[in-house]
Amino acid sequence: MKNPMRRFAKAIAYDERGSQILEFILVFPLVWLLIMFSFDQFSILYNKQKAMAAAYEAGRIASVQPNYGLASYHAAVRGEAELSQGIGVTDGTVRLQLEGRGWKKGNHLRAEATVSFLLLATGKPYEITESYYMMIENAEAKK
Repeated sequence: MKNPMRRFAKAIAYDERGSQILEFILVFPLVWLLIMFSFDQFSILYNKQKAMAAAYEAGRIASVQPNYGLASYHAAVRGEAELSQGIGVTDGTVRLQLEGRGWKKGNHLRAEATVSFLLLATGKPYEITESYYMMIENAEAKK
């Protein structure tokens, strides 16, 4: 009588039936994880770029306004319009901060854009904040 383990090993060595499905079962989860990771990384990178563009646009439009009130308004409108183009965005805000002594030509401002979104594959919430520094170019002279 032959050893049952030897007969089984011989059958596996010479019989390739079912090998493709076995390979699929072993490899598919790894490929699926790679695809999901790629989707999440893409959404993070794309929304990071949108946050940076929103901060830049907000700072650019704010730096040429005559006063801080108009600068804040136009920065929010321009920046939030840029943030709304992100992927899976749930919330986006744009803020201005003055660096220095008030709204004067030559002083600097910082535009900060924050975007919250859901990752494409996992659906987990994620938040990114980017900022951009600009010089105030067109402030009204106070008399």
